[in-house]
Amino acid sequence: MKFPFLCALAVAGSASVLLAQETSWRSALYPTDWTPGFSDGSGHFLHDFSYAGYHRGEKPVPRIEGDVLDVTKPPYQADPTGVKDSTSEIQAALDAAGDSGGGVVFLPAGTYRIQPQGAANFVLRLRGNKTVLRGAGADKTFLFNDTPMMRGKVVIAVEPEKAMDWRDEGNGILASPLAQDVPNQAAEIVLKSVEGFSVGDLVVLRSDLTQRFIDEIEMTGKWQPAGAASPNRTLMFCRRVVGIDPAKSAVTLDVPVRYPVRVADLGRLVKIPGELISECGLEDFSIGMKQHSGVGTEEEDFNKPGTVGYDVHGACAISLRNAENCWIKGVKSYAPSGNDPNIHLLSSGIALRRSRFVTVEDCSLGFSQYKGGGGNGYLYTHNGQENLIINCRAEAGRHNYDFGTMACSGNVISGCYSKDGSHASDFHMFLSMSNLLDRMTCDGDFLEARYFRPWGGNPVHGVTTTQSVFWNSKGLKYSRERQALVWSQQVGNGYVIGTSGPCDKVDSDDYVEGVGKGDSLIPASLYQDQLQRRLKAAK
Repeated sequence: MKFPFLCALAVAGSASVLLAQETSWRSALYPTDWTPGFSDGSGHFLHDFSYAGYHRGEKPVPRIEGDVLDVTKPPYQADPTGVKDSTSEIQAALDAAGDSGGGVVFLPAGTYRIQPQGAANFVLRLRGNKTVLRGAGADKTFLFNDTPMMRGKVVIAVEPEKAMDWRDEGNGILASPLAQDVPNQAAEIVLKSVEGFSVGDLVVLRSDLTQRFIDEIEMTGKWQPAGAASPNRTLMFCRRVVGIDPAKSAVTLDVPVRYPVRVADLGRLVKIPGELISECGLEDFSIGMKQHSGVGTEEEDFNKPGTVGYDVHGACAISLRNAENCWIKGVKSYAPSGNDPNIHLLSSGIALRRSRFVTVEDCSLGFSQYKGGGGNGYLYTHNGQENLIINCRAEAGRHNYDFGTMACSGNVISGCYSKDGSHASDFHMFLSMSNLLDRMTCDGDFLEARYFRPWGGNPVHGVTTTQSVFWNSKGLKYSRERQALVWSQQVGNGYVIGTSGPCDKVDSDDYVEGVGKGDSLIPASLYQDQLQRRLKAAK
């Protein structure tokens, strides 16, 4: 009997001996004296990914020790036995913390039964800055979402009370056109006018979906120009202003851009109204969702009323939207009592939507009930910028880790483990440029950056990424879907540098180095090394 998806132990043993004997090596794109902007003679280069995460990686995720509201005590009196519903009691504590300028809402050990109230599309919501929802530990505090009727709903939403949108412009909103093109990796931009802008402003550097841009990214005939109207195919970089030079009519941004922004595409800087929610955290608890007892989990059932797929379509455990400098730490999924042990979540796990500088650390999510089409079963989703997922685990999702939309750039997944995804951990749609997968371990999964995805209706998903990096990937077992650890065919330049483990094959026409030699790659983590360099240079 053959086992096509397992690598022979003898081969693995031999490979490990050989790797141990090999001399350490560096990528030609990352010499010992590397600085941002370095490139080889062919124009290959690596972005500086060190800005990802809470406060650009310059501060550790905090442990807040301020005011603590115990939800089991008066006036809240939530039930930690799981007998009575505790949604209103926990929400009251979250609202009190938010309204008073922040605080820790503490869930002592126990099980808390919760579910959506009325027509709300969330179960619990953090809406005030400096609000932390903390359990006694993922093995002690359990949030139990006690209904499977969760179509389009979120268990925990972190979002500003007043809705805002990165795409807002017009109607008196301050904007200034570019005076010249913004080069890739630049932090300084020259505008027609800097009048009205101030240091600290939240801004979006953006352009329109023009025919010129469509041609540049090789989508001619597949996408049509949409001007400023396309919600997910708008090239945009959400930043804060850290410097203004009126003499040069220049503004300096807090993070370099991840792709050129051109005058020909009507590039402009917009001071977007509203505020991002900030300094909020989710810590040290487990979250589980009641299993749907019905039938219908096929690919298209999300569109068929009466099926499991329809009732749970778009359900998500945790969503951060329009958040900045927030964190999720030590959160796990679990199978509530009465569930099949292999069902923790109805559909998706953690989604970072239009957010920046968020750290997700030491989390473990898995076992979605519905993994059909329409965006279901995604365990960790990047839809924002400069966010960090580090030391996390994902198992048995549709896509265990995922990047999507053109507003998704500069993100990092580092030191994470991915097991038995139905499909790849992937770049999914609409050119999510310049992201890093760093020290990923795949066990029955693979990493994908395919050139073109024909799915998604009109418009099609199209080209998925450019200038993204797979650094030091490790394969323990191949996926049933593809006999490769990394499949990368990015538009323009892409990078696969260092693979290891018994299943280390690469399928790519991108820049590739060090297949089978990842164990001796220096540095082992590109993200950590770049962060250390930047912090050292700033002293």
